[in-house]
Amino acid sequence: MKKTLLAALIALMIFALIGCRKKPEITYIDTLPCDQASGYTWVARSSAANTGQVYIGQTYRDDETYALLGASGVLENAFAGVVPGVATVRLYYVQPLGWDGSNSGAKGTAYYEFLVYEDLTIRLLYSEIELPDEF
Repeated sequence: MKKTLLAALIALMIFALIGCRKKPEITYIDTLPCDQASGYTWVARSSAANTGQVYIGQTYRDDETYALLGASGVLENAFAGVVPGVATVRLYYVQPLGWDGSNSGAKGTAYYEFLVYEDLTIRLLYSEIELPDEF
């Protein structure tokens, strides 16, 4: 009886943790030119020294506006707070399958630093973008 009650209590706790988890609310969006037709895209990496954490969702869409820059469209980066603190995200413009992971192997970089508040809203503290030469 005690084992059954304990198992039921544990199952209820797990269900409550999973069931109550809400999707992060997007509070900052930025777009970057992208030429996915050539195999290049923006790959995100977080810093190990972060005290906070952000979620990043990426959505590509064709956009002829950027054709003069040599891009087939844009990659929309949507950020949301997950853990309070300072969170930095670096994006590297690379061909993911052939990239060795080094900064010098990227054609472009983007840097974002966010402050994530207790209510998980975020504020952009700093950003810097270095587009590839062909853009």
